[in-house]
Amino acid sequence: WKCVKLVFPLGIHCVKILRMTFIDTPPDPFASVQTLLLIIGNARSGSTLVGSVIDAHPQAVIANETTASATFWRDTSRATILGEIQENSRRNRESGRQSEGYTYQVKKEIDSGRLLTVMGDKIWNPATLLLHGDHRLLDRLHEMLGIPIKIVHAVRNPFDVIATMHARSGAPIGNRIAWYFMHCEAVAAIRDRLPAELYLDNHHEDLVLSVEQTLERLCGFLGLPAIPEHAQAVKEMVFATPKQTRANALWQPEEVQLVLDGIARFDFLSRYAMEAYSFSHP
Repeated sequence: WKCVKLVFPLGIHCVKILRMTFIDTPPDPFASVQTLLLIIGNARSGSTLVGSVIDAHPQAVIANETTASATFWRDTSRATILGEIQENSRRNRESGRQSEGYTYQVKKEIDSGRLLTVMGDKIWNPATLLLHGDHRLLDRLHEMLGIPIKIVHAVRNPFDVIATMHARSGAPIGNRIAWYFMHCEAVAAIRDRLPAELYLDNHHEDLVLSVEQTLERLCGFLGLPAIPEHAQAVKEMVFATPKQTRANALWQPEEVQLVLDGIARFDFLSRYAMEAYSFSHP
């Protein structure tokens, strides 16, 4: 009994500690998440489509321009960031992921047996520039979340991107050319600071024309299994061919040359140097 009397108080103490630790502390709803994905790039480059496509995977939840990314993840917490991603994704799915007159929603396969492993955000476009300007921002985000931060860079033919930005904003083509390549410089600098396993270029044309192969590459990068039903749902949503809006703008010869010179500066644009361009101009 003396032994019991000595041990018993310690046992009560341990029970109290266990109760405080395991009963009073609420479970982490995002404990299974292994990766945070940030989708970056120029506006009108297919980043919204990439986000919707990955969000449709049963093990992923991807938001579209959360408040956290618009405020550069300042004065926030892990629970707030991931919670907003979840809520933003839900709202976007319910609304059909409407953007600029298009519906980007992909049918999400329901499989309750799969754990959520990837969360992410198609970030507010100017945030790409801050990721370049503040070299410690990604490191701080990683430290806060405790999981790897991976980057997918959405890329589309520069002539189509610039023509679309010109049409939507009304800004001169020359202005949009400068804006476009400023973002390319920022992305190249971000990529150069990251290990190869944390960065991936995704070309819009590949996603439209080669859905299965592109999804396999995206899923492999994110550690997600490739699911045939997911690929089929994406194929049913995307256009049959990429839209070529470049023909809708009136290009001056010097503007065309500026874009071609810019293409030559970035390896992720090199495939577009091989295309033949014919533009009308006043």
